[in-house]
Amino acid sequence: MKLTKYAIVALGLAIPLLYSGCKNTAPSGPVAGLGGTTINKYVSVGNSLTAGYQSNGLFASAQAYSFPNLISRQLSIAGANLGTFQQPLYSDPGTPDAVTGKASRYELISWNGPVIGPRGLTPGSPVNTALTRPYDNLGVPGAVIFDFLDSTDVLVKAVPPRSNPLFALILRNQAVLGKTIFAQAVALHPDLVTFWLGNNDVLGYATSGGASPSAPTSSAIFTALYTQALGTLHAALPNAKIVVANIPDVTAIPFFTTLGPKIAAELPAGVALQYQKHGTTGVADGTTFLTEAAPPLITLTGSAYAPLLGHPGGKWYRDHGYPALPAGIDTTKPFGVHPQNPWPDALVLDATEQATAAASVQAFNTAIAGVAAANKAAVVDINGFFNRIKSGGYFTSGITFTADYISGGVFSFDGVHPSDQGEGIIANQFILVMNASFGWSIPLVDVSALPSLTVPLSKGSHVYPVIPEAAFSQLEMLWGTR
Repeated sequence: MKLTKYAIVALGLAIPLLYSGCKNTAPSGPVAGLGGTTINKYVSVGNSLTAGYQSNGLFASAQAYSFPNLISRQLSIAGANLGTFQQPLYSDPGTPDAVTGKASRYELISWNGPVIGPRGLTPGSPVNTALTRPYDNLGVPGAVIFDFLDSTDVLVKAVPPRSNPLFALILRNQAVLGKTIFAQAVALHPDLVTFWLGNNDVLGYATSGGASPSAPTSSAIFTALYTQALGTLHAALPNAKIVVANIPDVTAIPFFTTLGPKIAAELPAGVALQYQKHGTTGVADGTTFLTEAAPPLITLTGSAYAPLLGHPGGKWYRDHGYPALPAGIDTTKPFGVHPQNPWPDALVLDATEQATAAASVQAFNTAIAGVAAANKAAVVDINGFFNRIKSGGYFTSGITFTADYISGGVFSFDGVHPSDQGEGIIANQFILVMNASFGWSIPLVDVSALPSLTVPLSKGSHVYPVIPEAAFSQLEMLWGTR
């Protein structure tokens, strides 16, 4: 990541954060209204979570339920005069995979596995490119905090290499509309801005098993960047209401919690998983039964290799183009259960890597809270909220949701991005904070009215969801890990 000098802007008052906890019934409350506040324009800033990216793709039928689009609908009910909330829509089945050129969207391919991944469909195409102004939804999949004010990474490769076509799709016509996310957001003169950046500053590290990049964005750099970003935004829009969200615990998502218990259930009695710790390329230096109080986390990218446990072979090395096996590796040994053919470092988040990710998230969220208070921004505690879902579930609109992969209802097929109903749950967390902070009465989204995932998997199943290794190339492109 490129570094520059950053101004630190400190202004203002802290906005108290109020929450309703992890139980919530169908939308109810006082008469809808904005307490005399005029809202004629709402702009959302963020990454894939803001864009409505779902199941490894950006596609219109999911974008319709992006949390900012849902918020805009509820704002209109409360009296905001927003008109159409404009998004960079991409027709179904969505965006192409950077490697195959086919639609990247994950679907259920077969119950025999089950196999989840792209169907090999011809991708869709951009729908709303003729819009003569910036989009209201400026969620750019893959964006890190650096990208908010950066004008050079959009169409060129950076160091380390980043070539993300979704930047150009969303921040199009830059000579007229503005070269940065900030410039395009401010050009719309919004009365309300939601701002949720920073997830990718740690997520790429975690999802790659701490391999690429080898560390999250440093807390000092993140704090400087976040301070500059939010300070610049507040200075440009001094009268706008700004609501930011903090960074969830990346290890609370199904991408990290799905495979470990299933592998543990499949290991023969007394047989341990032999794995490589952070930075190891050869013989295993870690051993686990995956039943300890705080076991290593197996990433969802390992789903294609979990069925190979105990069998000789070197598929992982072949898939990743190794010209020769690393020193000490012998693929004639049973994979994953012999120290000379261990579970690869890139497919596991070990204790040290978990601690690194956790420390970064904590530091980032401390910075977000302080910078938000200094810039009169309200804060949505997404971190605390998702941790409560992970530990005890969440009841809303007559439905109980959990953090389980697919069957929990919150997350889509890629184990990272929300489902349609998950987007509704997130929208409601923003609305609750807006109502509490600004004295508004925006009605909540009725989550039960949103589409549910049509393919629930048994919560008690020990069947591996098998996702082909190549199917992760699009997610890895977003996170800058490929």
